[in-house]
Amino acid sequence: MLLTGISLQAQIASWVLHPTYDKIKPLNNGNYVVSKNGRQGMVNAQEQEILPIQYDKVEFYSGDMGLLYNGNRFVGYTDDQGKVKDVSDMGFKTYIMDRFSDGYLAVKSASGHYYLTPKRTVPLGPYNEACPFSEGYAWVKVPKNAKHIMDGEYTFDVLSAKTGEPAILKLDGHTKEDIDFISSSSNGRCIIVLKKRFYEYNYRSETLMPLSTDDYDDNTSRVMANERPVKVNFEGDRFIIHFKQGYMTFNNLMQLTGITYNGQPTRTFDVPEPPVLTVSSPISITTSEGTKLLGLKHLGKDVLAAQFEAVERRWDDLALVKMNGRYGVVRIDPNHSCRFTLNGNKSIPFEHKTVNTEIRAICPPFMQLPLMTLSSLDNSCTVGIDTRQEISNVETAILSYECTLQIPDNIGLGQTKTNARIAINYDGLKFTPSEIPYNAWYIRNYTVELLSHHLNGDELTAEIQVSRTNQNDDTNYFRNVSIEAEDSVECSFSKLSEDRYTAIMHGFTQNTVRFNVFITEDGCPTISYPFSIPVRGNASSAARGNERRSDTPVRQKPVSKPKPTPKKEEKKFILK
Repeated sequence: MLLTGISLQAQIASWVLHPTYDKIKPLNNGNYVVSKNGRQGMVNAQEQEILPIQYDKVEFYSGDMGLLYNGNRFVGYTDDQGKVKDVSDMGFKTYIMDRFSDGYLAVKSASGHYYLTPKRTVPLGPYNEACPFSEGYAWVKVPKNAKHIMDGEYTFDVLSAKTGEPAILKLDGHTKEDIDFISSSSNGRCIIVLKKRFYEYNYRSETLMPLSTDDYDDNTSRVMANERPVKVNFEGDRFIIHFKQGYMTFNNLMQLTGITYNGQPTRTFDVPEPPVLTVSSPISITTSEGTKLLGLKHLGKDVLAAQFEAVERRWDDLALVKMNGRYGVVRIDPNHSCRFTLNGNKSIPFEHKTVNTEIRAICPPFMQLPLMTLSSLDNSCTVGIDTRQEISNVETAILSYECTLQIPDNIGLGQTKTNARIAINYDGLKFTPSEIPYNAWYIRNYTVELLSHHLNGDELTAEIQVSRTNQNDDTNYFRNVSIEAEDSVECSFSKLSEDRYTAIMHGFTQNTVRFNVFITEDGCPTISYPFSIPVRGNASSAARGNERRSDTPVRQKPVSKPKPTPKKEEKKFILK
């Protein structure tokens, strides 16, 4: 047997989260918000609960802080490691934006508006009104001074996200009490109204610029409010402020979106969107003809067969998939693979229709062999499921089966490259079938001898013996023997015993009669054994074709071959 030097490596995949969840939302730190049976919590990449699955809702919009809800009530918040701050007894409600912004969450209660932040043990507030932070700043309404706490007269403060304290605005001689309105920051600017006059304030340059209806900076073009304090109306999904020369629109975060001056087209302003994190992935999706199921590739190579109802997200080497109506997360390992060997990577000589050998999957040591099976996907290989053997150590994990190979259709006397289709099933995942290559050839398993021949006029009679080379194999293999003459010589033959045949040939015109003994074992290719017998001149000589000639019948020396593996009749091999 020759070493073929060929084996196959198959990339491996495994579950990060098994498909047992109603929903899964990956977080940036590698943890996951999961839903199960109508409740939500958080698990890590080892599928351990780090936030109990007991909340009605766990909302992570961005950043590393999430909000917790039970019974439609805001009850607390958590970081992405599952550390919870419980505020269920404070009666807070979230509003406008249900998320942390710049590290602050705007909430309100019966006692006023507040900000929650993990940096402080107590809420920041109360305020008459408060808007979510935007670009590092947030406006809040506060009483103008102590005597106005009860009468409701207020002004504005602008809080800095860095300190949580009021920022100092450069208002060109104006004081905080002069502020009638201030919007949220957008592109580093905000709209501010000082004593009914509209300005644009630039946080970066700390400059104040009057707003005008045209390019002239005179009193007739200055934008002026209708009254003090400025009246803000909410219409649909936007806020509107009317002034003497037109109106302004703001989004729900009070960021400027448009200005319309009387008789002029509306000037629109883009509000910067939060950056969308796009993550490339080497994983791509494959489809299955005739079904709606999906499989996965890694760097263009098939890894997982079509088995998923949906693949909703791919990032890095991970994929969020749906299987049997539930969601899970699969990881394709780019650094490890399983290696297959068939017959110890040696070429396989076939003596009969089948040969018994061994198939192995040699895998990384962290793979759990009890979760793995090997199955054949065609009739060329039958895996004996009751011959399973497992070997595990610190270096490798090996799963092996005895298997029966069917003789290839294209086999010949020379080595033929062929393959067996084998698939790994691991922890509920079906790997893409692997074509395991091996070299095979067919052995002349019989010896054919010309025992005698007799020439009687124009009739030649030959007695032939057919015997099996492997005398140790006592299995009764069905074979068909036929004898045919060449050169239009008529030939008939009959079976004298299990191993002996007689052939009668006549009508020959040549000096030598040539004929072939054909042996076809069930399911195997036909093998030809050629003979030639002189019938003119030295009529007593006979020899096999392609062998030496002599005056006596010659026994062909059988081709050397290894001892075959005895068939184990008591085992049943089942194609899985």
